[in-house]
Amino acid sequence: MPSTGIVADCRNDNECRIGYYYGEPEHATWFVPPAGMTSMPRPDVIWLSATFAEARIGCGKGCSWSYFFEARRRQLSTPRRDVLQADQRRLLMAQGEGRALAIRQIFSEREVLRIERDWAPGLSAAEAITRIRFEPDGRLSLTWLEGPARTPVAERVTVPSLPR
Repeated sequence: MPSTGIVADCRNDNECRIGYYYGEPEHATWFVPPAGMTSMPRPDVIWLSATFAEARIGCGKGCSWSYFFEARRRQLSTPRRDVLQADQRRLLMAQGEGRALAIRQIFSEREVLRIERDWAPGLSAAEAITRIRFEPDGRLSLTWLEGPARTPVAERVTVPSLPR
């Protein structure tokens, strides 16, 4: 496989264009900024495996956009809002969505599971979740704050790979 990666061309920390390359970095394919953004801040790039990356950009307090890049197929997702965790083996992502946690397929964005709990009052699901991780056995481990006392609750949830 030729050299491949994520590249950012920045004027400053808040004015960047971000792209991926397959071969030469000078021939990058640039990401389309999310709706409402004309440029993007410097990304945090997380390589979840040798050929699968998440480029995460901030969009304000408690807000982020993620782009997923699969190098072997040169596949790039559209921007995904408020991704908390990704499972690169099954191509799933967990997204905070108001008072729910949605588990979706990364590239199609089809929902495979929706989790609603008695999150602490005044907190969104993303704010109430203090730890989240996809496990190798296909389950999702999470710790979240429950009810007015904000009691930590740890649980493991079985997550299907396909929509039901």
